Amino acid sequence: MRRQDRTDRPSRRPDTTGGPALPLRGIAACAVLCLLGAALWGVDAAAHVRWFVDGEATIENFEPYALTDIEFVVWIAIAAGVIGASVTLDMRLPDMRIVDSKTRHDFIEILRIFTGMSMLLTAYEGAIIAPHLIAFGTFGTVLLFAQAAIGILLISNRYTRHAAILMILLHLGLAIKFGFLAAFEYLIVVAIAVFLLINNLPTMDLRERFKPYSVDLLRILTGISLVTLGVAEKLVGAMMAESFLVAHRWNFMPQIGFDFFTDRLFVLSAGMVEVIFGILLILGTTTRLTVLAFSIVLFSSNVLFLIQGQNEAAMVEFIGHMPVIGVALILMLLGAGQRLKVTNFMPQRRVNTSIRTVQVPRDV
Repeated sequence: MRRQDRTDRPSRRPDTTGGPALPLRGIAACAVLCLLGAALWGVDAAAHVRWFVDGEATIENFEPYALTDIEFVVWIAIAAGVIGASVTLDMRLPDMRIVDSKTRHDFIEILRIFTGMSMLLTAYEGAIIAPHLIAFGTFGTVLLFAQAAIGILLISNRYTRHAAILMILLHLGLAIKFGFLAAFEYLIVVAIAVFLLINNLPTMDLRERFKPYSVDLLRILTGISLVTLGVAEKLVGAMMAESFLVAHRWNFMPQIGFDFFTDRLFVLSAGMVEVIFGILLILGTTTRLTVLAFSIVLFSSNVLFLIQGQNEAAMVEFIGHMPVIGVALILMLLGAGQRLKVTNFMPQRRVNTSIRTVQVPRDV
């Protein structure tokens, strides 16, 4: 008789989380044909708003940092130190107790609902995935309706498995429409889709086989997304970020006595911090601490908009961050996962024997 994990329900129970069984191959084939067919008409271009400033904003006498500049070299040293400290600390920390199945299920539901709401509201504003990726042309309209449909399916908790597959196809359409850089910036969409797909596989055997990798894949793909955003928007795209600071005055460092901290240095610092967060997520070290720090940054951006009386911008920021908040909650709860973690490939760590470790359930 096949052993059944006690956290799983009997296999005879109908699968309600993913909705009634449908021909997956047919749905996937039709969706791919629609995406590629509509792409033939999506050849026009349109300007969009990024960083809440005009897409053509410029900074007088703007000069990007060179790799040999002292500021950049110092930040590389800081990054190396933080990453090394994270790996060392992670190897010394004891394993944390894994939460019960009901709590895990509740947090997964939050991720599903937050992602669905973000997709539906962003589609309502005429954008694909992010507020600045404005849909245009026939192909853009197809992506817009697909995104709205995905949002409705996720919120209603119907056909979740199929909605996850459509999310991956939507991300493919994003790459076709806006380029592969935008696709890498929002790879978190694929991360969430894969996580939801694994947790809604049609059979218990498949879930038992792939669930041990679900948290790891969610973490790694989110980390790649953060690294890409940090490099593209704040390091390579520093001009737009500096334009934002000119308009919104978020550089608080001179007010607390650091007069040398120019907007240029502030953007470099913000970009490097985001890259460090992303690398730590990819490595899987001190994941909960990393997510906690990153969550504080997300929360601060919304608070600053509200303090400055820009309620509409704060709402746009919050809607765009809803999937990220859902991912942060999952990683805060479950940590780095148990399989694809850098310290798993290093010499066995030693922990305080007075702290009892708990066997990790198979479905984490």
